[in-house]
Amino acid sequence: MALRTRNAVVLAKVEATEGQDAVPIPGTNAILVENPQPNFNPNVIETDEVTASLDGAGPIVGGMTAELTFDVLLKGSGAAGSVPEFGDLIKACGWAETITGTAIPAAPEAIDAGSTTTAVVLGTSASNVDQVYRGMPLDLTGAPAALAFINDYAGGSKTALITDLLGSAPTAGGTQYQIPANVLYAPASTSIPSLTLYLYLDGILYKLVGCRGSFNLSLNSGGIGRFSFTFQGIFLSKTDAAVPAAAYDATRPPPFKGGAMLVDRKAAALENLSLDVGNEQTFPDNPNAAEGFDPSIITRRNITGSINPLETLIATRNIMADFRAGTQ
Repeated sequence: MALRTRNAVVLAKVEATEGQDAVPIPGTNAILVENPQPNFNPNVIETDEVTASLDGAGPIVGGMTAELTFDVLLKGSGAAGSVPEFGDLIKACGWAETITGTAIPAAPEAIDAGSTTTAVVLGTSASNVDQVYRGMPLDLTGAPAALAFINDYAGGSKTALITDLLGSAPTAGGTQYQIPANVLYAPASTSIPSLTLYLYLDGILYKLVGCRGSFNLSLNSGGIGRFSFTFQGIFLSKTDAAVPAAAYDATRPPPFKGGAMLVDRKAAALENLSLDVGNEQTFPDNPNAAEGFDPSIITRRNITGSINPLETLIATRNIMADFRAGTQ
């Protein structure tokens, strides 16, 4: 166990070739983390050879998997449309990254006719591809003015279903829209990259390759959000190395307050919200590989979450009725 656990740096870089050291560097690939902890799971093989005594022969150490866990604070990059520091970590957990570097359209544009308090018909510049804007923010100016999020997008009619309930229906003559620059992460089932992870820990350097993982996200009212990551990979080496000076994003995480916490478009008071990606992983067997198996792959995802909202009157929200009816 390291004596000075705060004297540590974690580096992460996407691998061009799975399982080969991508050589992350402190000036570009450092991630600001909490509580980094390496773990190793060797296959210790016990034998039962007869030795002409009551004592057995020593065990044999076979292939070994490696694991690195740490927490990362939930924050953006500080610039709209720029990837956050933890972007590569999210991708290696099975989430695809879409970068919208500039606003769409470049200048606010009038919406089309037919909008309601829960759906906005975008203007002529909007895409006709289904779901292309799903999950992105939508900035409305004029009457009404609001910043909402797109829950569903029908390209044929250019209609954006939003997560919010507007005070009045937008009108073609009085409301303009724009999708701000943003970086979007959404679950993916293919093209999941692997990472090389370096952990500098109080004079020792651990190198792991072929890493993929899972995470839990937790937010507390009045507090901040935290990702708890668990990565599984192949142990490459452990050497003596001084902890380097690393460059980090200076942006600090915003508190979970003064925003909008909605359930089915209605404000919900709660203490905690958590989301667990629930990735299941395996190391494919391969006797040609150095450890007897290939790098970890994600075989299944089961996203679950929990909240603990304050009780409300039935007139405000009938949670039990919605639950019993299987309401989405």
